[in-house]
Amino acid sequence: MYRCLEWISRRAMFIAGLCYLIITVLICFDILARQFLGFSTEATIELTGYLMAVGMSWGLAGTLFERGHVRIDVLVQKMPLRVRVWLHLLSLLALIVSTGFYVWGAVRLALDSYAFSATDLTTLHTPLVLPQGLWAAGFVLLLLAALALAMRAVRQLAAGQLDAMDHALMARTYVDEAAETLEAVAEAQAMMHDPVSPTGVHK
Repeated sequence: MYRCLEWISRRAMFIAGLCYLIITVLICFDILARQFLGFSTEATIELTGYLMAVGMSWGLAGTLFERGHVRIDVLVQKMPLRVRVWLHLLSLLALIVSTGFYVWGAVRLALDSYAFSATDLTTLHTPLVLPQGLWAAGFVLLLLAALALAMRAVRQLAAGQLDAMDHALMARTYVDEAAETLEAVAEAQAMMHDPVSPTGVHK
């Protein structure tokens, strides 16, 4: 379950990034159209709002798996390992509870829009259940990801794997960021020095 949710969350992060790329394209087109063609699309604001909401919620679970969410953990890092792991678990449980409220509110909003056949008051008349349902799906994925992390953390705690649990739940540090950057640079340099032909044969 953990691996499956991690795989889904990474693909959801890709879609989230794509949403923001589409937002950029739409805004740039609208600006250029106003400047050089003398018209402005009336749907840009509406569509970018939907894309921003979906992109935000669909990126949450993947960011959680990558330990990318902002945490104020100055004191936590200085505490003993046996104390830190319990604080990690407590913060994860708090995330599950708060995300549960988000899921409940988002799903109820989408269901209400579906029940009343609500549409946006714009020229597109978008059925609100579509963007709201996609937005709610991101929160559902975050909740499932948090539950999967919590179950794995409990297993690690019971097995005495405190270092592994601490590494999995601790927020990323500048050391982690630097190591990943150096690894990416090394991979890029290796690809430049060892190109692969379209047939898959190294030159």
